[in-house]
Amino acid sequence: MALILCFLPFFAGLLIFINIFKLKLSHLLLASLLGLVAVIPIEFIQYLLLPSLSFFQMGLIAKSLVTSLIFYGLVEECFKMAFLMPLPHKTYSERDFMLLSFMAGLSVACFESSIYFLMYLQKANINGAEVLYGMLFLRIFSSDLIHMLCTGLCGLFLFSQRQKSTKISILITAILIHGFYDFFAGFNNNLRWFSVAVLLFAMAQCRIKYRLLSSESE
Repeated sequence: MALILCFLPFFAGLLIFINIFKLKLSHLLLASLLGLVAVIPIEFIQYLLLPSLSFFQMGLIAKSLVTSLIFYGLVEECFKMAFLMPLPHKTYSERDFMLLSFMAGLSVACFESSIYFLMYLQKANINGAEVLYGMLFLRIFSSDLIHMLCTGLCGLFLFSQRQKSTKISILITAILIHGFYDFFAGFNNNLRWFSVAVLLFAMAQCRIKYRLLSSESE
């Protein structure tokens, strides 16, 4: 039941993109597969390089900021953008390609949620399990969304590149948004609420960047 909950946003997105936006199931499944494959090098690099930060003398907050921007921002978004390249684009508009990218981002996010659940499941007692389910619900409306939105921005950057009007600012925006989101989400005090502001900013940026590209194509 918990694993189904982890992948609930994925199946919801699949149904919405097929029935409402009329995207091809084969392309959506390809986007999902690319998202899953992208997790492998991302996790490998983070596992390999994250411990190296212990060699640098820096404060806890500075270390958290560097980790968030480099590993959760730069590394994750660049790899996700790279793995979006096989997606078909010639028959798709900016909107539809962004939606395909959303699907890849949901795939990454839901797979991460399932890993977190399995990691902590054995440690949870009855009360702990209730907290764990609460964490999964929270991830649906936070981490899953930020993954989806940032991957959508990566898709818009890739689309702009293929249209010979490269907007590197879109990729930089995705990197900074993901990095600062993870930075603020890691706090246990009121600073944590800034992650909500970053999430809302990400929603606005997807709309702004999409309208920028669509107005140029017109």
